[in-house]
Amino acid sequence: MAGRYPLLYRTIQALALFAVLLGLLYPQLVAQWQLVLAVALIVAIGIPHGATDYLIFQYLSRPLWGGRQLARFYLNYVLLMTAYALLWWMLPGLALILFLLLSMYHFGQSNWNYVPFQHKVTEYGAYLLWGAFVVLTPILWHYDASESIIRHLIGGPVPAIAKPWRETICIALLAGNLWLAIYLLIQRKVSFRQFAEEMANFTVLSLLFVNTPLLLGFALYFVGWHSLSSVMDQVRFFRERLGRYSLKDYVRNTLPLSLAAIAGLAGLVGIQSSLGMGFNIGAVFIFISVVTLPHMILIDQLYQELPVI
Repeated sequence: MAGRYPLLYRTIQALALFAVLLGLLYPQLVAQWQLVLAVALIVAIGIPHGATDYLIFQYLSRPLWGGRQLARFYLNYVLLMTAYALLWWMLPGLALILFLLLSMYHFGQSNWNYVPFQHKVTEYGAYLLWGAFVVLTPILWHYDASESIIRHLIGGPVPAIAKPWRETICIALLAGNLWLAIYLLIQRKVSFRQFAEEMANFTVLSLLFVNTPLLLGFALYFVGWHSLSSVMDQVRFFRERLGRYSLKDYVRNTLPLSLAAIAGLAGLVGIQSSLGMGFNIGAVFIFISVVTLPHMILIDQLYQELPVI
């Protein structure tokens, strides 16, 4: 992935290492501001990266949900979000597990989509292994902070996991992904340069997750490694169908759904405040998961259409 957008990734890596340095030198200050920084990054970049879904739908060669009509797209988009919101309400534990699994696949796909896998089992396994690293490592390494968020998400007690077990799982995920990268190199699925670039990303992410607070570390990954690279992939997708398509066009196209999602998030926070509930980060994560689910489905179709380079 880094080989396609080298300048982007060098910039992201530099910013992440700067955040690591701040986390080591000023841990209390970084912890104090992590929520503000994380929310700002997600609102400014994370949400907009999924706001061209309606345009992706229009240009997919294989229509989803039985048609290309924009009205049908919006109807099914809202119905899917509503169904998932109901699942959160009725079975929050199951909804959380589903969200984690889908996120693992989605993040892994955005990282390894350039690799020409021959077998679906290997492809899905690679996606899930990488996704498990970026999802579970920050959660388990900062489990004390994660527990309160998970408790808000599921509305009940959170299983206790001993620190040695948490560290063992993190090390296993690290080793598994190292083995995967070496395997892809040996199988000539990636070049040595691509392997080196993946190792650089892997190293910086490991330092980021361990040495910065939970929300900030994950937000930097989500916005930097995932969202911005997804934006670049989407721009490439649109250029192949429209001929000329710039980043400025992309920003303009994101405005309708971005503003709607941000307004919805602001409304949720306003309702919490009016009810005297205070800021509930769990409710924010549920909102993000609900609006993200149909986006994941569309992006999966986009990568099916986008040629490997």
